[in-house]
Amino acid sequence: MKIPVSIWSDIACPWCFVGMANLDAAIRQLADESEAVELQLRWRAFELDPRPREPSTQNYAERLAVKYQRSVEQAQEMLDTMTQAIADVGGRADFSKVIAANTFRAHQLIQWAGDTDRRGETNNAQHQLIAALKRGYLGDGLNLGVDDEMLQLVGELGLDQAAAEDALNSERFSDVVRADELAAEQNGIRGVPFFVIGSYGLSGAQPAAALIEVVRKVESDYHG
Repeated sequence: MKIPVSIWSDIACPWCFVGMANLDAAIRQLADESEAVELQLRWRAFELDPRPREPSTQNYAERLAVKYQRSVEQAQEMLDTMTQAIADVGGRADFSKVIAANTFRAHQLIQWAGDTDRRGETNNAQHQLIAALKRGYLGDGLNLGVDDEMLQLVGELGLDQAAAEDALNSERFSDVVRADELAAEQNGIRGVPFFVIGSYGLSGAQPAAALIEVVRKVESDYHG
């Protein structure tokens, strides 16, 4: 049984890293338990902050404090919690390296990778690229506002760097990104990650068990 799964996500969202890791764990568990279920993933764009971003002298904790009207100390506690949550799912975050950037072009690149998958040119390229962009942004100081840095990552994954560069320069996936964002707005999605499994929506970095529970519910609905 093929079950459609849409995931609204943003590279600049630390909790989206956790949500993706939990989704990967759910997929592995489902594969071990049943060969009859296949999740058909569709990664959809969401910008936490769609404004153009200029270089900032504030560190991540200071920016977070302003955004949520907290003290810097409270913001740092939030970062410590996120850092541990990311470590718990096998990731690494170094918020001292994180560079604030607009993610619109990163989303175009992600949709380009999805298009190559659908056309059979690649297999799972979109999933791999999202994971690599998240790792780079959170742990290695990848600047999502610099095309060359993202394109280097594309090449390191063994994907067609020239084709990716052409997709960015032509902006031919910009309408796809905007359509995803409009769909999120129309469906009342205000934060990410947000999962739609079949016809069921789940907000937040849900644990693997919660995702599997919904998959089983979709199966049950289908079989009546």
